[in-house]
Amino acid sequence: MEKFKPGKVAYVMNLVGTAVSWQAFTIGCTGLIFKVSSLFSNVISMLGLPIAPVLAVIFLHEKMTGLTGMAMVLAMWGFVSYMYQHYLDDLKTKAENKPPNDVSEVPLTKTN
Repeated sequence: MEKFKPGKVAYVMNLVGTAVSWQAFTIGCTGLIFKVSSLFSNVISMLGLPIAPVLAVIFLHEKMTGLTGMAMVLAMWGFVSYMYQHYLDDLKTKAENKPPNDVSEVPLTKTN
């Protein structure tokens, strides 16, 4: 605490902010698991992965390394892949549940 350059108050504020952020993150992920699925919770967590390095580059003037860039690209790729697969599955489900709209598709007799 003594060696923190911005001061003791900034150090305590940093600790409190970090603790509150982690609690909100944990509660949010747990809520996503219960309401949607654990896979979706993981996807959202991975989507948030590149946010910290971007904010560090903008506000703390850190260097953007190749490793950081690659991690950001892979996180975005995973999220886009998940969303695209969800879109394809939704299209397939809609096509399977499509009501017949042509006379040739309507059965002549009722089958049970």
